Amino acid sequence: MMSLCINPNCQNPDNPDNLLRCQSCASELLLEGRYRVISLLSNKGGFGDIYEIRDRSGIPKVLKVLKEEKKNNAKAVEQFQREAEVLSKLNHPGIPQGEEYFTFFPTNIQQPMHCLVMEKIEGDNLHEWLQKRDNRPISEKLAVDWLIELVNTLDEVHKQQLIHRDIKPSNIMLKPNGQLVLIDFGIARVNSETYEQKKLAGQGTRVVSDGYSPLEQATGSAIPQSDFFALGRTFVHLLTGIHPFDLCDQYNHDIYTDELENWRQKAPKISTSLADLIDKLMARPINKRPADTQAILQRLSEIKETLYPTKSTNSLLFQPQSTVKTQTISLKGTVGNWHSGHSEAVLTLAISPDGQTLASGSNDKKIKVWNLKSGNEIHTLTGHILQVNSVAISSDGEILVSGSNDQKIKIWNLNTGEPISTTITNVTGITSVAISPNRQTLISGDYEGKVALWNLKTGEYIRTLATHIYRVSSVAISPSGYVASGGWDTTIKVWPKSTFTGHLKRVYSVAISSNGQILVSASEDKTIIVWNLSTGEKIYTLSGHSNLVNCVAISPDGQTLVSGGDDEKIKVWDLSNGQEIYSVNAHLDGVNALVFTPDGQTLVSGGKDTTIKVWRMD
Repeated sequence: MMSLCINPNCQNPDNPDNLLRCQSCASELLLEGRYRVISLLSNKGGFGDIYEIRDRSGIPKVLKVLKEEKKNNAKAVEQFQREAEVLSKLNHPGIPQGEEYFTFFPTNIQQPMHCLVMEKIEGDNLHEWLQKRDNRPISEKLAVDWLIELVNTLDEVHKQQLIHRDIKPSNIMLKPNGQLVLIDFGIARVNSETYEQKKLAGQGTRVVSDGYSPLEQATGSAIPQSDFFALGRTFVHLLTGIHPFDLCDQYNHDIYTDELENWRQKAPKISTSLADLIDKLMARPINKRPADTQAILQRLSEIKETLYPTKSTNSLLFQPQSTVKTQTISLKGTVGNWHSGHSEAVLTLAISPDGQTLASGSNDKKIKVWNLKSGNEIHTLTGHILQVNSVAISSDGEILVSGSNDQKIKIWNLNTGEPISTTITNVTGITSVAISPNRQTLISGDYEGKVALWNLKTGEYIRTLATHIYRVSSVAISPSGYVASGGWDTTIKVWPKSTFTGHLKRVYSVAISSNGQILVSASEDKTIIVWNLSTGEKIYTLSGHSNLVNCVAISPDGQTLVSGGDDEKIKVWDLSNGQEIYSVNAHLDGVNALVFTPDGQTLVSGGKDTTIKVWRMD
């Protein structure tokens, strides 16, 4: 492997990878003491040159360097620095992760080179991808799925008070695993009061991409709905295979005001409902466009259900109830106190099969083992160096397993608190763990989207069962051995069966009933879906939480569902009819974890407010 010198005046930039300085010009080769440039990926862009780099982790990353002729241009430098700031602020799988901005001074050069380190996105942008398939239009089903994916990404951008201002096919990457990533945030703007004042004074920056940008952006007054216009024009291009500029009236048109009324003729197989939504996205009057990303996602959900309806089920999966349940929950007490409790958010809970012992994991990097009846602490287990995302207890009550952001899966003796083994995985972090009923294997979900199988006794990796496009949030195992996983890609994978789709945003939790017939999923889209695990049919969609739903648990008798969300509430649902039967303000901040005792008479919750609460199921 070579080490490349990025000094623009270097006569011989190729170097062996064991040098700290270039053997030709003596410029540093180990940038910022950690990044080694491996190769030039592209110098065709008008703004920056792109290199592949490596650091000590060995993970390929990208170094973007502002072009030499731009570095004395104050506006270009400001734009480059803004992209670095935006990418470091955003944390979403559909957006490249910005790692570090720095300036580099090559030997004998007075002006610094502006550098940005960020995640390497493999694949083609959609403009290249479309050209490689001879501009053959995409299908309506793919368009709906891609729209949902991109609007979810745009939702994160707008939540951070940012406007992208340059959405078009060439700024959307298609990764080899099918994931879309929105790139090029160099002209993104903060939608702030200062920006509003500049717009009113006519001082807004005019940045446009012909055929994609709306009129208000061309006049320097971009708003969040300007991104919707560009998104609509992007999907006209994808659904017709024709650039929007070429769909305008050749003899009498304005590329910023034409509404592309004839585009539907070039996409005759597209349903009226989807075409109407796209027309609404790119409507010339701003007030005719959707109000926000949530309105778009809601309409997409309706369109998807109409075009590709989820099968309903008539199976009698629940015991019929002769009377309406009146079950409520009441607070019995809390586990621990300010001295013995967790110091940061409680992320995960597990209860032993005899119902006597509770384990909790926290953002404070600790695992605590409690006597559930007395609320007293038995052990504090230390060993993880980052937050503990998940704990699980074996069916014999002997083993505790934990997964953490520190890449480790730890196995502990639950009774003594002694560590048995530690497995260091090669992934960014472990998000969820579950133990098989026969206590032979362990399932893990991770930040990179993999659901992996491990030998519980030896800690050895066996194989990968499923792969999500984004992070896995939760895993669960049925009594018969089915493995369900929920991911940030909005899907639920059921190994070895199929993929369930229905949520519009990240899936945060999955649970399986004790009889193995029902799967429940909770999502960032504020809904809970109840599924027939065997057929994949959707039974109910439950709405009631006013914020994202973090966790769900099913009672041991399979009749009651409980859910917890960022609205600080625990809700109780009747699984036989999908009706909400009780709601309680449970924590002072979001509810992160819920678990039933084996007899179903007690529920334990963990919250972002650092507390663990014990509830009586009345």
